[in-house]
Amino acid sequence: MKKIWALFLAVAIIAPVVMAGGQKAASSGKTLKVLLSEEPSSTAAFMTVLEKWAAETGNTVEPVVIPYDDQLTKFPLMAKNKDLPDVVYTTRLAHLYPEEFVDFAKVIDPSIFEPKALEIIAKDYIFNQVGSLPIQFTITIVYYNADAFAKAGLTPPTVNNPWTIEEVFANGRKLQESGGVKYGVAMDFSRARYDNMMYMNGGSMVVKDGNAYKVAINSPQNIEALQTFINANNSGVMPKAIWAGGSTDNPADYFKNGDVGIYFSGSWNYNAFTNDIKSFKWGVMPSPRGKAGRSAILGGTGLAVPKKAPNRQLAEDFIKWLYTNPANFKIFLDVDKGMSSLKGVTYAPPGQQGKADYEIMQAEVANVTRLFSVDEDSYWRTYKDNEYRDYLKQAVNGDLSATNALNAFARELSESSKWAIAR
Repeated sequence: MKKIWALFLAVAIIAPVVMAGGQKAASSGKTLKVLLSEEPSSTAAFMTVLEKWAAETGNTVEPVVIPYDDQLTKFPLMAKNKDLPDVVYTTRLAHLYPEEFVDFAKVIDPSIFEPKALEIIAKDYIFNQVGSLPIQFTITIVYYNADAFAKAGLTPPTVNNPWTIEEVFANGRKLQESGGVKYGVAMDFSRARYDNMMYMNGGSMVVKDGNAYKVAINSPQNIEALQTFINANNSGVMPKAIWAGGSTDNPADYFKNGDVGIYFSGSWNYNAFTNDIKSFKWGVMPSPRGKAGRSAILGGTGLAVPKKAPNRQLAEDFIKWLYTNPANFKIFLDVDKGMSSLKGVTYAPPGQQGKADYEIMQAEVANVTRLFSVDEDSYWRTYKDNEYRDYLKQAVNGDLSATNALNAFARELSESSKWAIAR
């Protein structure tokens, strides 16, 4: 609910300004209807560029807020009732309903975008089109409490010399013993955070099978990775209640309070930590390596335009205004303070520590594995999604073994997708 209310608050604060900015020209201007979701938790950066565009063009903006999960059922109804928005701020609608959206490859030059951002966020492989354009570009990263590290006598790893996952947990124990933290390591209750352990160990959700796929989530590599995760939670180095379902706490709050030494999360938290953490020094460290190497998961939000949008041309004009003029996209970045999906346009953080952190974050893009890309290409989440995390939770809380949990989910995914199980 916090995410939903944050969106309503952002819209309530900014939308009247947008309306007011275009009120004078309302008789000659048009209204751009924009569908917002509950992910990410704040749309302030996007609303800022919409406000700027409205003021420049004499048009107005009508925000429509539909929570993330509700969009999956409400969007098809909007299409059926001819009540579509003009622009959709989305993470997966364009992937689920590719036939409904404009192919941006015919509207704008895709080569202006960072290749990985375009590949993971925007590319549609079913229709071989660019169904959305990446705007908020995020990646999984690892934060650390620099004061706790200093107390424990630990030096953060470097890009050229990262820790192993075993070293992360071992040093997390040292941070508990002498760094003054309650938990050595914490991880968001998100499969996107856990899955890095899977990829580091050489596992994946699926494997290619000609033009189709086979389910591989119950591979020996994945069972081993999950068992390592279970052991870490059982050892007390991690707050087990988060992943065992015993608490709805946000581990980001643990980190902000100084209770966690090493925190696996995403780049979107960097801005919040910069604003909220004043009691200790912190930074970003490189992701650890496993038996098969290192892993980072790329994600973010895209902008899509329905083919049957009432103001499709206006929406395409806004898209061109945003992406083809670097100064306009820089407005978004300066508020978002995130990574850029547009080549040659970056956010410049203040201070030496900020610059060092952003260099590490950008370097993580090279750790996005081919295994992850294949999993994304399969769109396995269209068959099963939250069930996967539920099985991980059951394994952590001890209701199922690592083997039984992944075997059970493999069967469910296989039955739903009609893909054979690889083993």
